[in-house]
Amino acid sequence: MKKLDKIDYDLINILQNDARITIKEISAKLGLSKTPIYERIKKLEKHGYIKKYVALVDNKKIDKGLIIYISVLLNKHHKTVVDNFIEKVNNLQEVMECYYISGNSDFLLKIYTKDMDDYRDFIINKFSVISDINQFFSSFVMDTTKYKTAFEFNN
Repeated sequence: MKKLDKIDYDLINILQNDARITIKEISAKLGLSKTPIYERIKKLEKHGYIKKYVALVDNKKIDKGLIIYISVLLNKHHKTVVDNFIEKVNNLQEVMECYYISGNSDFLLKIYTKDMDDYRDFIINKFSVISDINQFFSSFVMDTTKYKTAFEFNN
């Protein structure tokens, strides 16, 4: 795919803010007919610029009000150990994000639970049984002051 142009970036901006917007509405915003808009969206999807469309859910309304970040240090850094940890963590429904990082920790996890009792149960029965965890540190989110899912393009 050729390099993205201003219309592509404008289109991405629009879709990031409302993925349910119609082609007709996008056409009116961008001053193009429906066919080129549709074709551009399909190209952006095909080439991986747009990965998928999702609904963002309010975690508090679904009883997942406690957000925790866990920094994890493994006791070994062999490929099999790292792969095993990733596999185990990816199967835990409480884990919403998992990053393999550099620095003082090996992984950073974002966890959502109902409350502290639910988190305690998660740690004791699901997380701490994963092999090769040397230590981990939990940081509890007290308030969310900024939450974004859309990249901004100023073109």
